[in-house]
This record gives sequence, C-alpha cells and structure tokens, in this order.
Amino acid sequence: MGLMGDLGELPLPDLVQMTSVGGKTGRLVLYDEEGAVAGVLMFRGGRLVGARAGELAAEKAFFALLGLKTGSFDFDPQAELEEDEVDLSTESLLIEGMRRLDEVYRLRRRLPAPALVRYRGGSSDDPLENRVLGYLGPGARTVGDIVEGLLVGGDADEYDALTALFHLAAGGTVRVDRPTEAGRTGARVGEPPEPPQPELER
Repeated sequence: MGLMGDLGELPLPDLVQMTSVGGKTGRLVLYDEEGAVAGVLMFRGGRLVGARAGELAAEKAFFALLGLKTGSFDFDPQAELEEDEVDLSTESLLIEGMRRLDEVYRLRRRLPAPALVRYRGGSSDDPLENRVLGYLGPGARTVGDIVEGLLVGGDADEYDALTALFHLAAGGTVRVDRPTEAGRTGARVGEPPEPPQPELER
C-alpha cells in the first residue's frame, strides 16, 4: 500500500527514518510546493539504493533533498526500481545529512547568495576550489551564481560549493563582499559577522 502526504506534516527525515526502521522497499517521489518533481529516492529493505535531485545523484541528491521543508511526497512500494547505484544505511546518511544541513545554514549566513566574489590572487591544490576559481574568472560573480555553476556538474552540492568558497576566502585567494540592507557591500568574510539576516533563498 502506498503513502502520500505533505512534507509540512511529515518531514522528510521522519519519513526516511520510518522507511529505514520498517525495512521498506519502494520509490519515494518528492514534489516542491508548486507540484514539480524535486527528486526521487529509492529504497530496498530500508536502505537507500538510488537517488536523484536535478543534476545530483546518490548521496549528494539525498543530502540536497533533506533541505525540503515544504511540498508533498508519494511513496510507491510497487514501483519498479532502477538498477542499484548505491547501497547505504539511511541511519548514517541521516546523521551526516543533518550535520551538512546545519553547516549549510551557517555558511549561507556568512556567504549570502547576493554577495560578490572577486579573485585576489593565488591558487589552490583542491580540485573543487580550482573549479570555483575557474568559474569565477577575472571579474566578479555572486555566490549564488557560483553555487549554481558548480551544481551543473552533478558531483558537487551546495555544501561542497560553499565550503570551497569559504576556504578560498579565508585563505585570501578571493574576496567576498556581503551586501548590506542599503544595497552597499558590507563586511567581508573573515571579519566579525553582521547580525543574523533573514535567510536568502537561492
């Protein structure tokens, strides 16, 4: 028997935990608040065996979908599952996913989407940080543009992108100018943070 509902009433972490504890098999389709498909999770015996969210797959897709707070879901235990791409414990994924989600919220406050990023000089030995620098180029781009650009590859999620950007800013390779309420650039990353601002959607 299938299960349909609202993510506002049954949050995804709780739904995944129910699936894990119950050893359920099936396909879970997640919809955003406008009814568009946000992603798909596939379970076999309570373990995650497949996941898709835009360009992301496997663990990255699972972590990204945990951020859904509104929308709906449809769990179909009769659905034909694709060939297993992973075979992971949902318990360990939930723990790591919630940790990453908390870190993303913290990084968003330090690196809001409209903030401007400029190259200052230097390089990095980290492949993802080098991709950030390559995408940035000689001009300036917003944090939101950089995150979206890295998501296209499908091998990096928002957590990865913001972490790489934060490391580059902390090392002085790039400069990040955060906007103020008046529209002017404010404190830079590495300086004392401003009072918390309303969360900016990407």
